[in-house]
Amino acid sequence: MTGEVKHLANNERYRILMINGETYIMDIERSFWRIIFPFFFWLLPNSVFKVKDQTLVEQLRTEKMKKVGVSGRASIIGTAYAGGVFLAPLMDYFNIPMSPLVNIALLIFALIMVGLLYFNFSYNRKKKLYDVVELEALPRNKLRIRPTSIKQVIDVLFSYIFLLGICIFFFLGYVETQNIMGLIITSGLLLGFLMINRKAIKEGTATVKFKG
Repeated sequence: MTGEVKHLANNERYRILMINGETYIMDIERSFWRIIFPFFFWLLPNSVFKVKDQTLVEQLRTEKMKKVGVSGRASIIGTAYAGGVFLAPLMDYFNIPMSPLVNIALLIFALIMVGLLYFNFSYNRKKKLYDVVELEALPRNKLRIRPTSIKQVIDVLFSYIFLLGICIFFFLGYVETQNIMGLIITSGLLLGFLMINRKAIKEGTATVKFKG
């Protein structure tokens, strides 16, 4: 059957699914494995929570997600490019001699900090929703959701391979050069990699099938 996927108002962790006139909430950060492997959204059943209170439904649908416009994206890209050009001549100053043990320890510490930062953001988004409704108190269903098009599959696959590859490249580069700036850059890229799962459940029409 066909359903419609919408973003939850100002909360990127959740999606609203409109199916046969009924409303469901989907938590796309509920599973750690779906964060690491966004393809699991299409391959495995997903939990959704049915919302019967129409007042609550209207409250959830009142606002739209704030999206960065073209000019906003251009500003972000321009700032990142200018920062890269500015820091490039200074990269040698971030080469800090250290023992292999300290080098690996800093790498592990960076990975832990990125994970904690991501899950802190995720927890705050969950708390924001639970101030309105507690999902566990709602009826739960299982459904399968299919990608909207081949274009979406290619988009997610390309983003996944590209960001994963560049993260590994920079991490190995850091281990080899011991350049702290490389570690900082890679940590930011890793945070972006953890957000790819949002592309797997995009706003728009989707094909879904309830399990059981």
